[in-house]
Amino acid sequence: MKEQDWRETMRYIEAHLYKQDLMERLPASVQYSSFHFGRLFKKRIGQTIGEYIRIRRVTDSARILRTTDNEILDLALHCGYQSQEAFTRAFKGQYGLPPRRYRQIMSTLTDKERRYMQTNQPTGWFLSGTDTGEYQFEMDSDIVHQGVQSGKLSHMSKKKATGKFATMMQSIQAVDYRGKRMMFAGFLKTEKAGRAGAWFRVDDISGDPLQFDNMSGRSLHDSTDWTYCAIVLDVPEEALSLHFGFLLEEAGTVWADSFSFHEVERSIPITNQLGQTSLPRSPVNLTFDEQ
Repeated sequence: MKEQDWRETMRYIEAHLYKQDLMERLPASVQYSSFHFGRLFKKRIGQTIGEYIRIRRVTDSARILRTTDNEILDLALHCGYQSQEAFTRAFKGQYGLPPRRYRQIMSTLTDKERRYMQTNQPTGWFLSGTDTGEYQFEMDSDIVHQGVQSGKLSHMSKKKATGKFATMMQSIQAVDYRGKRMMFAGFLKTEKAGRAGAWFRVDDISGDPLQFDNMSGRSLHDSTDWTYCAIVLDVPEEALSLHFGFLLEEAGTVWADSFSFHEVERSIPITNQLGQTSLPRSPVNLTFDEQ
């Protein structure tokens, strides 16, 4: 399946998240057998279809708990559970608290405590780009794709943002990934964004890019719901470092969540935007006889 097909699949799941026959509908929506689609989904997303749907429903239930006074039993049935006890076990497994206790804690947090939770920087990530002082990164526990919170990058200045951008990124050594085809993928959501997308770059010892993709031509604009974004690059033997993250160009806001970084099969095409990815190993055509 192409990336656009995966995007449509994930949008289909979001649009029908609480349909009880969603798992039966999905393979037909992409014209695959249930078995084949299940294998593709597991390889691409890293979760089975059932796991993914369950986690998305429980994650969304946390939002409902924070913003409504709905009964726990009604919420359990809404999420597809046959009993409040089954829903409580699933919720506690994901959040470490039963739903009623979670609601109580979230309702008693002060504004100061909420701000601390949101501004506490995530381990491993750092802000880069141009005019980074005009952008702000924070954690968001209200808009989440999976788990407890997402990353939120926003342009906060009243100045024009034309030609400016910011990125939350990581840089790691390439040594453990040389000779492998790697995928960096996750979910982005935007609001009034100039342009947003994931990006991934492979550098050599001189700091020159060997492979690179920033989703130019398939990026997100304006306001979008959670969208699956994937980048696939080969890591040559001469690679020294890997750099990846998500970016926001100009104004607006982008949320990021549920990223993964893993090796994929050679049957999955790379999305590299550069031409030649590495120097030849030996001289060629020294006599100029080859055309």
